[in-house]
Amino acid sequence: MSRASPPPDVAVLGGGIAGLSIAWRLLRRGRAVTVVSGHQPAASSIAAGMLAPMPETGLNPALGRLASEGLRAYPEFLSALAEDTDLRTGFERSGLLRVAYGADEAEALREQVGTYEAAGMPSRWLGPRACLAEVPGLGGDGLAGGLLSYEEAQVQPEWLLAALRAAIRHRGGVMVEAQVIEVLPQGGSVAVTLDAGGRHHMEAGKAVLALGSWSGAIPGLALPVRPVKGQLLTFVGGTGPSRIVYWGHNYVLAKPDGSVILGGTMEEAGFSLVPDERAQDLRQVLQRLWPALAEAPAIARAGLRPSSPDGLPLMGWIAGGDLYAFTAHFRNGFLLAPLAGRLAANEITDGGQAELLRALRPDRFERSGAEHR
Repeated sequence: MSRASPPPDVAVLGGGIAGLSIAWRLLRRGRAVTVVSGHQPAASSIAAGMLAPMPETGLNPALGRLASEGLRAYPEFLSALAEDTDLRTGFERSGLLRVAYGADEAEALREQVGTYEAAGMPSRWLGPRACLAEVPGLGGDGLAGGLLSYEEAQVQPEWLLAALRAAIRHRGGVMVEAQVIEVLPQGGSVAVTLDAGGRHHMEAGKAVLALGSWSGAIPGLALPVRPVKGQLLTFVGGTGPSRIVYWGHNYVLAKPDGSVILGGTMEEAGFSLVPDERAQDLRQVLQRLWPALAEAPAIARAGLRPSSPDGLPLMGWIAGGDLYAFTAHFRNGFLLAPLAGRLAANEITDGGQAELLRALRPDRFERSGAEHR
């Protein structure tokens, strides 16, 4: 970072899927952008890369709507990305089978058929035999049926991240490896203090805060973002399912790079990134769901999903309009960030308001508190 270099129009703080997506969109809008990738590992680096909105719809309808639109927008995103890089992303329309073991689970899952129809997601209910025919190798003991969704998909996370970095460089974006220490809006610009083996200061016209779980740890900003630890197992060898398979909040999927992923836990463990016995406990899921890998060797990994109090992302202006929050995507960064990045980049450059982002404004918690006082 030369002192003589002109300040960028926008400094994007964060080098995961959220930061890279919005940085690339801003560059395509003609803005000069510097991306600051922090030293903390991004959740994107250990994500499963699923593009699966329907499991989220039952948990949070507002999130389900944004997630469904995010999946529908993926062809446009990939087409635009291909203009700036020829690197692969691993996008596959794998489809997703949500299974039920036992009559009670099956009854609850069948009640969600209407939700799929309302979201415009082609799907059908399968009985136990049809599930086993659709996904050979699926555990059949106690299987009561499953809901098959045809359009849900996946990407290879590290491939897509590499493609976005290449596209950013192609568009003239600057990449900086440094720790974000402080972000200080100054009324018309933003001063950012960085640590890259020594303190440095950078100014930008505006800044985007996309530091994932660390977004809530920047002094003075007080964003309600906390880390939720997630652990998974990666099997380098072995055969995985032909579809993404979900059972409860656990999943098994075969990746384009030949690995198989079993996930995932959700734990309140602060900023701990150390895999522990809960990762190995996931094998109990395999005994029921995918027996062929129940005893296979695997690599345990842990990451931190950024979460807000209501489970929705934070997207919108804070600190008087110089700083834009683009964080708290929880476990849906690869699904949400490409579409949301385009909408947010439009807001930053044009000053408008995207309808899909209205429910995600960071000040909603302040408004909620005022309404209940």
